[in-house]
Formats: sequence, C-alpha cells, structure tokens
Amino acid sequence: MAYSRWGSSRWYTFWAGQDIAIEDRNTAIFRICCGAIFTAAELRADMESCLTRAVAQERNLMSGEKPVSDEEREELRGYMTEFLADIDEAYPDD
Repeated sequence: MAYSRWGSSRWYTFWAGQDIAIEDRNTAIFRICCGAIFTAAELRADMESCLTRAVAQERNLMSGEKPVSDEEREELRGYMTEFLADIDEAYPDD
C-alpha cells in the first residue's frame, strides 16, 4: 500500500509486502523509495532517529536537489504514523 507518490510529494512511501509467515506487528516494513527501509518496531522505538536517517539518506541520494524542509520532514512523519496505524489494525492481537 502506498502512502505517498512522487507526483504530489517528495516522498514515495509504502508498506512493502513480504511473506505472511515472516511479517507481523514488529517486522512489517515501511519503505521509502529509493532509500530507507524501517520495520514497524524500529519506527515505534525511535521515530525521530528514523526520520533523521531517512532525511540524511534522501539528501545523499538527491545531491543537487534542495535540502529536505521541515515541512517535508513532518510530511514523512505523517506517513510513518499512518503506516503504524495500519499495522496496528492489521495485527491487533500481536
């Protein structure tokens, strides 16, 4: 499931599918194309650190592009938060 796409955002973010035998409330993967990948557990444990890593990686990949603004960072936080809400709904008993 995509949370954002490049047409209307700097970010292309999505819940990356994986084998149902592996995925659970903690191992579900949030991916930022073409860069950072975080598990739900990582995002829950320290979203600020994940945001910092994602922004740094975006800056490295897109050298020559304008730096990530505070607004764009908060936009990304919103996608991460939405992902976690979807994970909680998909895996309520874990």
